[in-house]
Amino acid sequence: MSQARSAPASRYAFLRSHRWAGIGAVALVVCLTCTLLGHWQLTRYQGKAEAAALVTANYDADPVPLTEILPTADATWDDDLTWRQVQVNGSYLHPSVLLPQRPIDGSPADHVLAVFAADSGDPDSPWLLAVDRGWYRTDAFGNHEAQRELPEGEIIMTVRLRAAEPASERELADGSVHAINPAQVLDEAAPGADVAGLVVSGAYGVLAEESPTTAAPPAPLPRPSVELGNHLSYAFQWWVFAIGSLVGAVVLARREALAIAEHDRATGPDAVGNPPDGKDRPVSRRRRPSAEEEEDALIDAQLAARRTAPPDPPDGAPPHGAQASETSSR
Repeated sequence: MSQARSAPASRYAFLRSHRWAGIGAVALVVCLTCTLLGHWQLTRYQGKAEAAALVTANYDADPVPLTEILPTADATWDDDLTWRQVQVNGSYLHPSVLLPQRPIDGSPADHVLAVFAADSGDPDSPWLLAVDRGWYRTDAFGNHEAQRELPEGEIIMTVRLRAAEPASERELADGSVHAINPAQVLDEAAPGADVAGLVVSGAYGVLAEESPTTAAPPAPLPRPSVELGNHLSYAFQWWVFAIGSLVGAVVLARREALAIAEHDRATGPDAVGNPPDGKDRPVSRRRRPSAEEEEDALIDAQLAARRTAPPDPPDGAPPHGAQASETSSR
């Protein structure tokens, strides 16, 4: 019974070798890597799902006054309000501001930004809201002054709110910014001017409608996609690879153990202790005799030949062969 129990353990003794320690380490590294990649794809799926839910819930909601969404100009932004529509009255601060190299659906694009002084109920303290008015295709040799023009006078505007972007440290040409940060947009729209009002610091608006508008306004930003992509299926694929790396190591170990067992049965003694038949039986090689042994064997052969030879005939008698011939002739 003890031998039967110890047989599998001895069969898998190779797992303690350096080679199998390396195989196990590689399998664990592959498993961990695939697990992390699957988690990364899952987080991307969750992020897209949350963004799509906000688009579905807020993008087409009826517009409300800005002060209904933001109690104060410096209120902390709530991401659940992303894409909510608000309606504001007021006028633009001139000139517009350029946001270069912000692609739209994979196409190179420049955005036209501006600061809108929105009526907050206090004529002496309007809310200064950064607005993304739209985009045009990037063209270094084109003239886009018409798209960068801003409407004059009192304007009724509907915008969709988004969280303000962090300030950028990148230096650009005058009249350009690298992020939609309300403070930086205001600095470029009214450089050095002491503008009355409160900056809406936590959000900016994406233009939906305005009246009146310019003769050649920039193209409106497209509706955000609600497609979730293949991130969830990719996550499951990576996790299957993680499990497969461990299963593969187990299968490889089992195959090697079976091969060792087959080799032991082929080369070891049978149940009654007889050596195995066939080509796997160890071949014994004969030792070459030494010079002394060869000389002794030669002497023994000569002595044996003398003992078996007939005795010599007496003097004068014919040889044994001649006598036999004479007798047979008679």
